[in-house]
Amino acid sequence: MIESRLPYEISLSPNTAAAPCARLVLEDRLREWGLTELLEDAGTVTGELVANAARLGEIFEARFMPEDGALLIEVVDSSPDEPRVRDAFGDSDAEGGRGLLIVEALAAHWGVRREGSRKTVWARVTR
Repeated sequence: MIESRLPYEISLSPNTAAAPCARLVLEDRLREWGLTELLEDAGTVTGELVANAARLGEIFEARFMPEDGALLIEVVDSSPDEPRVRDAFGDSDAEGGRGLLIVEALAAHWGVRREGSRKTVWARVTR
């Protein structure tokens, strides 16, 4: 495995720039790893997961790990709240709730795991 294909991690602050920043970093990594065909779906999934974590109001991390034509995206925070898929499409006035529906639609798999006081929300985007 070449060093450039090792997992890449960034720390993000909880603000409106977090998701666009994470997407820019992801774009650079995907180009470096030769996985640009994943950019649209992985960028959208990353944006949704990071935006969810940014709403929690604390520093958090995003990790990108290439895996044989796929990308594992992880967003780690210390919120005790479990993410849940909500049916917000029926409520046109809802300001949120669509993010995990979008992740569910674009990712091959996604889930949540606990690591002590930290939570990791992950998604695997494939070709």
